[in-house]
Amino acid sequence: MKLSCTRLTPALGATATLPLEDGEISEETADLVHSALSEHSVLVFPNAGLDARRMVRLGEALGTLGARHHSYTTHPDSADVVVLTWGGEDKPDAAEWHSDMTYRRQPPFASILQAIEVPEVGGDTLWASMFAVHDALDPGLRRDLEQLEAVHDMGAFRTGAYRQGGDEGISEALTRAGTAVHPVIAHHPVSGRPYVNVSESFTRFVIGLSAPESARILTYLFDLVNRPDFHVRVKWEAGMVVLWDNRGTQHYAVADYLPHRRVMHRVAVTTDKRVPVG
Repeated sequence: MKLSCTRLTPALGATATLPLEDGEISEETADLVHSALSEHSVLVFPNAGLDARRMVRLGEALGTLGARHHSYTTHPDSADVVVLTWGGEDKPDAAEWHSDMTYRRQPPFASILQAIEVPEVGGDTLWASMFAVHDALDPGLRRDLEQLEAVHDMGAFRTGAYRQGGDEGISEALTRAGTAVHPVIAHHPVSGRPYVNVSESFTRFVIGLSAPESARILTYLFDLVNRPDFHVRVKWEAGMVVLWDNRGTQHYAVADYLPHRRVMHRVAVTTDKRVPVG
């Protein structure tokens, strides 16, 4: 049995209905969702309308929930639900291509995002298939990149840390958030497919290269992500839930709606319970 899905683009993304039993997410449902996620990378559930408890339940049915985010506030009903509120002159920090929290040694495998309040126009989110980006590379470059690793850190979150605590604030924030080294080309643990694993938000430097060499390679890869052939774009409606696999995707939250408000709830799932450890 499979979840009935309608593909959104050749690269990634599908719409589906989240099957609930008496408003709950069963293990069978979670298995279906996980299978569809592995196939499509991004699942859009219109009118899902999950409260904080059911968002957490969906996350727990997929795996272990992650540690609290170092910067964002959380929902009053659950510390596992991050509340993302932007409006006025408060510019969102997700208007860059990124995969969530790759500055951690174990970034979340999946993220669940629900629209609570959306502007009348704007505020869309784009996702890019990093599998497709990999496949677009010259085969010789792919082989070279397979040998490389890169440093990831908290990126532009430094700005808020500096405003709050100056130089020491940045150092303390970097320590809290962490720094991690990941392969430039990673492989999905379910499908085995290779994907490009660097982002303009969080990837700082390629290990073993000079600063100019590292910058040239990373800039080339960052630019390649911008090709619309690799994208799906979601126009949000209140109550819509999107679940995506961070392994092989990046996303970009378009900040074209200010000064209007956009409020989202997010749950991060760190481990995939359907993938054997080690």
